[in-house]
Amino acid sequence: MMKSIYNINKSMIEMTKQHSDHGLCDYNLTLINDMPSAAFHSSVGFKEEALYGMGKVSVSWHADSSLQNGSSIGVCHFVPSRKSTPCDWRIALRPSPTSENGASNDVPPVSVRTADGDAYFLLGSFNEKYQHCVLAGSSQHRISSTHRVATTEKDTYQYILRRIKTTLKRLRIELEKDDANIDYRVVLFSQKVLTELEMEWVSQYWLQGSTHNKLHVWWHKPMETLERFWENLEELTHRVYTRCIEASSAMPLAVVVALLEEFKIRQRQRQLWDERRADTVYKKRMKEDQRPIARPQFRDRKDRLSKSLSTAIQKLASVKLSKKISKVEKAKETKSEARPQKTQMSSAGKTWPSNSSKKKGRKRKREK
Repeated sequence: MMKSIYNINKSMIEMTKQHSDHGLCDYNLTLINDMPSAAFHSSVGFKEEALYGMGKVSVSWHADSSLQNGSSIGVCHFVPSRKSTPCDWRIALRPSPTSENGASNDVPPVSVRTADGDAYFLLGSFNEKYQHCVLAGSSQHRISSTHRVATTEKDTYQYILRRIKTTLKRLRIELEKDDANIDYRVVLFSQKVLTELEMEWVSQYWLQGSTHNKLHVWWHKPMETLERFWENLEELTHRVYTRCIEASSAMPLAVVVALLEEFKIRQRQRQLWDERRADTVYKKRMKEDQRPIARPQFRDRKDRLSKSLSTAIQKLASVKLSKKISKVEKAKETKSEARPQKTQMSSAGKTWPSNSSKKKGRKRKREK
């Protein structure tokens, strides 16, 4: 099977290179998708394409991610079917809403019917400017192989592991310093890495359920490692937070702001992930072992923040406000102390008479 996939990938590279505007196309990633037909899901039904009324949607509007800039995408489409059954799977294309000519109902999409054995290509930067979706066939399964040039600088296990280790090392060094000397940039970076680790790695992996975990044996140890590092980052974050809210804290305002803003982002993303996992579609269409699992696990410990960051956000906001007020008051005091005295010194060191001395001099002249 693996040899067949390798041969298909090689053929897709050769076909892509026949086009003059092929961009990067040395495909290093192949995804195999098995998509049931609309008839298979007749009990619960596929969602309707809401924007243009194009029928049942198997894969909604999207652009592929984690790809090299300017790289092509090749898709080989298989519909194992009898000649008597219709082959009515379609691919639809539209301008991306984020592009200059954003998608709208005024710009109708283009849809193309794909038959068994067809191949199609999104050449060069097409994926960066347009979105595509898959419209479900009425009765036959669709199997496709998608060929991509995946980025290797980001979104790999080695990438996230390197970022985590760098973060842990830097943050531990900062926590050995006095409050006033802690670098807000290190704190900010650590919080961004923590959010990335939690949302894009741990939550994303366990969204696919326990069966997915059992099948992907290679990922067992890496995921254990990532979740352990997540706990380490949570512990260090709690230490920074605790020092920020202490009454006698000399923590710079920039550190408090960095922590506060990243807490808000993480709080919102946790809410979105909870909503996603609670979607009724999982109960309707999937077996229990295929449904999302809520990970990472939040334990009630003194050296950890709770899953809900609402209280922490309120306390940090209060600290931020008090530090701003204190900063303003100090600025006023400094300005008051810096006001010039009545007697001023010239650059040569001579004393210039004050205004009152000048008035007295003029009065004596008049008396004479």
